[in-house]
Amino acid sequence: MRHHERCDAEGPPTDPAGLAAFVIARPTDEEATTEHQRLLELSTLDDRSALAAGVDPKAAMFKVNQNVPRVGTNGGTAAGLVGSYDTVARRLRAFADAGVELFMLQFQPLEAELDRFATEVLPRVRLLEPVRG
Repeated sequence: MRHHERCDAEGPPTDPAGLAAFVIARPTDEEATTEHQRLLELSTLDDRSALAAGVDPKAAMFKVNQNVPRVGTNGGTAAGLVGSYDTVARRLRAFADAGVELFMLQFQPLEAELDRFATEVLPRVRLLEPVRG
């Protein structure tokens, strides 16, 4: 059932959830980790203090991953969407099963990585069965 159909049938959700995250998906976990490391090294060249000023340090994602280096803004790679196409698809499915209804995803470079995501990751997410509680 789609979100708007569920809202029509059950009323608005009491606790809708969204996730802002940076995605690094590659054919293998090792390739994704290598790209993550490359982007981390590039990010050290930037002054990111202004970006961190708008982030809520009380968010669970930051508490759990506070010592994990990350790429991207507004949560960046702290959500763990770095890995093989299958790994990222499973993480997205797990977030959806946990109640996340809105995904605000970042990619760099945008067009190439968005195309990769649409071609390689989304079809895998669609094939995964929801986890039943």
